[in-house]
Amino acid sequence: MNTEKLILKPYEYWYCKQQVSELISAYHSVNDKQTISTLQTLIKGKTEEFFSRDPLLEAYWEKFLDTGLTREKFEKLFAEMKQFIIPMDAPSTKQIEKSFRKVKKMQYPELHTLDFRELSYLGWNDSGTNRKYLLRKIDGRFTGVYGTFSTDVQKGHCAICNQISTVAFFLATTKSSGDGTYTKKGNYICTNSDQCNRQLTQLDTFERFWETVTK
Repeated sequence: MNTEKLILKPYEYWYCKQQVSELISAYHSVNDKQTISTLQTLIKGKTEEFFSRDPLLEAYWEKFLDTGLTREKFEKLFAEMKQFIIPMDAPSTKQIEKSFRKVKKMQYPELHTLDFRELSYLGWNDSGTNRKYLLRKIDGRFTGVYGTFSTDVQKGHCAICNQISTVAFFLATTKSSGDGTYTKKGNYICTNSDQCNRQLTQLDTFERFWETVTK
């Protein structure tokens, strides 16, 4: 099936997948038909805004309502649904350099290995300098922030994706407005930014984190 309609942002896709995944788990753990029916109605309501954007996308719900749906088939269906995603714009090396003007000898991400349909932002680690780089597009322009990234890895809450994950402390240096002084600001975020993107189902916490470390 082909479509030229790109109608889902990456985080919306991951939200839909997270919600339907709960439904599939219930199919294999809950025996009460009324409970299953109630859950189907609830999750369909939560995701209706996204699935109703196109009849081809909405048609997937008939397959999700099958209580015999296996986890493997579920994964295949969502892999198909990637054709509806508006991918993050892939930056060029020059655009990355421009976003991190002050950084010398920066380690670049392996862009050719990435599926930009999965990403709301681009993040990568430089183990040689214990730095983490974060890049996103705002108002049509790429903008980035970098900071030191702790080697103390732990289970905890990520300030970007708002999920419990494997995290470490990210600390950026920002210039305070007005007096020209510098302030260090940060929070715990996922060590693996690709996994963080797959767990990012809304942008509110990401926006708050970004404002914290850039202003």
